[in-house]
Amino acid sequence: MSYLPNTNVLFAIVRNVAKIYRRDFGELQNLQNSKSSKNEFVQKSKSRVESFIIDELESKYSKNDYKIITISNGSKNDFDATSIPKNSFIINALEGEMNFKRGIPLFCITIAHIKDNIIQNSIVYNPISDEVFIGERGISARHNNVRMEISSEENSNNAMVAIDASLNLYNNDIEDALLKYLNSVNSIRQMGAISLEICMVSNGALNCFIGDNESRHSVIASLLILEESGGKINTPHLKGERQKNYFIVSNQKIYDNLINE
Repeated sequence: MSYLPNTNVLFAIVRNVAKIYRRDFGELQNLQNSKSSKNEFVQKSKSRVESFIIDELESKYSKNDYKIITISNGSKNDFDATSIPKNSFIINALEGEMNFKRGIPLFCITIAHIKDNIIQNSIVYNPISDEVFIGERGISARHNNVRMEISSEENSNNAMVAIDASLNLYNNDIEDALLKYLNSVNSIRQMGAISLEICMVSNGALNCFIGDNESRHSVIASLLILEESGGKINTPHLKGERQKNYFIVSNQKIYDNLINE
């Protein structure tokens, strides 16, 4: 199955730069149990990956007036989603940084390609498992070259839900319908790598993800993948109340059932 030319460029970049994370992930196991040394090591690793991606994109797209924007995990104040240049690449070189630091192989590189103010294609790549999720607007979403489709599961008793660890949902203003739903689901997870969790909803491994609205900009690569797999992104605004501070990713039926409880 073939990809768009821009997608092939992104795929080649993340596959090449993955060698850095694979090597450094192994080296982390040999470091002394020192928080400062691990933090420094992780930041250097991330910086090398980010620099490689930027250099590769600049070498291929600088003549096309593309801007390159980098974002960080949980960066809520350093990125204005309303002022993204109309032709740009949005990069998160290490999402799931805490997992990487602790030797948990659940982290990823994400790149979103925006042209004329629209996300055209995107990639989410786990360098340890060699899993790649690709979204191409109006074409498809694919996981390791296999077309993805969101789960059609409606029954909460069979559902597995992931929640953004930074959201602290149960200490926020949570409406009864959502609380009832969460209490009825089969399993709830906090995995620490939002883009991968949204991709897991996209391929049916998870049924729902609840994330912080303020971090939504940092996962735009995965949101295109979700859209192209038939998933929906909703922000609750129930019974005349103010809009909530979280968004829900699922199939539309799960969301409809949730707010109609």
